[in-house]
Amino acid sequence: MTRYSLVGVVLGGWMVALEAQAITCAPGPSVNITIPPITVAAGQQVGQVIGSASGYRFDSPPASALRCTQRIAFGAQARLALVNSPPTGRTFSANGLSMPVHATNVPGVGFALMARDPNRPFMPINTAGVTLIVGDIRARPIVLGLDTRIYFVATGPITGGTIAARNLARYTITGTPISGAGYYAVNFSNITINAPRKPTCSVTTPSVAMPMPAVAARDFRGVGSFAGSVTRNITLSCAGGTSGATRDVFITVTDQTTPANRSDVLSLTPTSVASGVALQLLRGSTLVRYGADSTTIGNPNQWLVGTTGNATVQIPLTARYIQTGSSIRPGSANGLASFTMSYR
Repeated sequence: MTRYSLVGVVLGGWMVALEAQAITCAPGPSVNITIPPITVAAGQQVGQVIGSASGYRFDSPPASALRCTQRIAFGAQARLALVNSPPTGRTFSANGLSMPVHATNVPGVGFALMARDPNRPFMPINTAGVTLIVGDIRARPIVLGLDTRIYFVATGPITGGTIAARNLARYTITGTPISGAGYYAVNFSNITINAPRKPTCSVTTPSVAMPMPAVAARDFRGVGSFAGSVTRNITLSCAGGTSGATRDVFITVTDQTTPANRSDVLSLTPTSVASGVALQLLRGSTLVRYGADSTTIGNPNQWLVGTTGNATVQIPLTARYIQTGSSIRPGSANGLASFTMSYR
């Protein structure tokens, strides 16, 4: 019995000595998160993911995140903590995890981070630090890996910008010295955030001829009656917008013979021979009233054509003659108008 007791004491002393041996760890090459430019969707709602709905994955290289000289001590914790990332007070959920959302330097853009040891489940990461693995009797690894997902989240209106390159998170082991900077670094590279783009519109029919049919004086039935008509389209090409983005399109028509004209009757040009008649333009069944040649939104007699995305827009206009005098003198009856487009 005495022999057994002595062996037990000696063996116990040998185990304590083994645990007391110094452990040092070296970090692998820092991981730099490289993400292609992200374009924010039109109508982006606060709390929704920006860019890839499944997030962006990055993990430690084959050389590992941390490589230690011995197995990490029983109870030691491998922890990942965010740095330079103030919380927004919001949360974002993905893969069954609720993660705190942290701010970036781009207004309206935050991010949420989950990470894990490759052999364990994902954990939401914060600035206080989260334990990804704990050294125990059964498994005290010498090599530690890191698997991470980052999600970008709308936290407010987004005008775009660049998320600046910086150190994002640090991976350490409690009570264990780590060479170099003292941690395994997870870094951002510059990330471009593009705000939603509205389509750009251009007129593809800068000059629209409306050849009027010949009419006879007898085709009119008195002052205010109409005769002859022709319809033509003003055509716009709108392109280059983010999917779902739209632009409001406005138009003003100006009487070039009498620029101050604000009525719905287009003046005849000075070279016209006919009298007692004039011209009118219609948009559908509505008479066009004339305004100043101005792109200002709210210009008198300007009207909203509609709202468009990336598309071809047709604006049909109909011209007709109207009798304006009690008698009509035959001859040429021409009008000249211009149109000015405005966009919002």
